[in-house]
Amino acid sequence: MGKERLEQNLIDQMKEAQLKLGFEEETMRLYYPVASLNLLLGTNCETAKEMVTELTALFADRKSVLGAMSFRVSAGRIEVSVPPEGAKYVHEHMGDVAFLKAIIDLFSNPHDKSVGDVKAVFEKFGAYVCEEMPEGSDFDEALHFEDPSVDEYYYCVKEEMGHLIYHRFLKEDYQKLL
Repeated sequence: MGKERLEQNLIDQMKEAQLKLGFEEETMRLYYPVASLNLLLGTNCETAKEMVTELTALFADRKSVLGAMSFRVSAGRIEVSVPPEGAKYVHEHMGDVAFLKAIIDLFSNPHDKSVGDVKAVFEKFGAYVCEEMPEGSDFDEALHFEDPSVDEYYYCVKEEMGHLIYHRFLKEDYQKLL
């Protein structure tokens, strides 16, 4: 189960990057903290080196829609390198990303936007929950869909200096923020 969940998360992150930056058939590098990979994989690795060993063994068969990935420690995080054929796979098999595209479009011009604008995008796609973040948090609000099949991520937003920013988290990573 963990391998498939990680692959799906990689695909989701690559979709987001391709929508923001465009598609290039090139190696994509994504960076994960060990704790996030432990959540995705259901493992208990304590160090980045242990996680690289775990990932290398898990993907030793090289059977992934993303191709032959490689893993290494980079500044205390895990760098996952997805080869060009993986980037191409994501580009060609992205599926329905209407919500993600709408959010990225909203944030492509973050000036004069508000949390209300984010709520309006969520509202177009289904029932959602909006929670105020605790005092001292890096974010103002967190939004997610009641039905995770629409989009499973928690979108944390912040208004600062006339700009609106967001970061999306897996439910488990979001819960760790709190």
